[in-house]
Amino acid sequence: MTVHSNLTHFAGKPVADFNEPGDIKDFAATAPRLRCVYDGEHSLTDLLELLLKEPGVAATEALVFGLWAENGETYEVNPARAIEALVANRDKFPNLSALFFGDIISEENEISWIEQDSYAAIWAAFPRLTEFRVRGGNKLSLGTITHPALQILAVETGGLAATVAREALAAEAPIRHFELWLGSDDYGADTSVADFADLLEGKLFPQLETLALRNSEYSDALAEALATAPILDRIKTLDLSMGTLSDDGARALIGSGKLGRLEKLDISFHYVSEPVVAELRAATPNLVAEDPQKPDDWDGKPHFYIAVSE
Repeated sequence: MTVHSNLTHFAGKPVADFNEPGDIKDFAATAPRLRCVYDGEHSLTDLLELLLKEPGVAATEALVFGLWAENGETYEVNPARAIEALVANRDKFPNLSALFFGDIISEENEISWIEQDSYAAIWAAFPRLTEFRVRGGNKLSLGTITHPALQILAVETGGLAATVAREALAAEAPIRHFELWLGSDDYGADTSVADFADLLEGKLFPQLETLALRNSEYSDALAEALATAPILDRIKTLDLSMGTLSDDGARALIGSGKLGRLEKLDISFHYVSEPVVAELRAATPNLVAEDPQKPDDWDGKPHFYIAVSE
């Protein structure tokens, strides 16, 4: 499975492509999306330059960057120039509160082929930012996140480097929604449960409401750690979707006796048997358990796969 659909909404606003002057009628009510096309003339910086000339652009609250290309080509192209241009024109976006870099689907570029860059300059440039989402992990760096307003931090990858996970975990911000797509070690993932020790102990993000450790090859180990973790006592939503959760991890969560406190538990794309799903449903008020999977059988052994890798 890969990412097949572009955003239709972001930060509560409909997403609309900006390709030429006049495309966006109401900047306050819309999330403009800038994206390149194969063999197209415009780069992201070209589109941003056009956008900045539009009347009313200062009202923009949510902004989306899609496919990046140079001279119509995407191979080994990263968003560095677009990030630099955005930061240089920060005064033109005084109301920017939500930013997504990487609304790129598999038909444009597989998630593990997306070349990324450093977002270290974003945090000081946009002090009103409450939501930041990024897709693609190659050469990704978040830098040091010190921010007075950031509440939603999400990193979507097919293989997350531990260095990036640690940058996210070190964020000094009022995080309420923390989301990582951990991915496959075939595509660069090298995190482990140990990386999340302080988070699970409740030492980070005192305002955290949603913990989403998604797309993980070790969902059962995460579930077992969560079952005895203090963080489970205070979050409202736990999201272990898109991973390899099986009966073992599900039973550990049930055994915690804490699932009744959650407002939502999402395990969609899972390997939990129907009887154990029923036990989970009885233990928590709002279980989302869509898209059940069956492991592949190789040489008499079951093999489990995450939802998004390549």
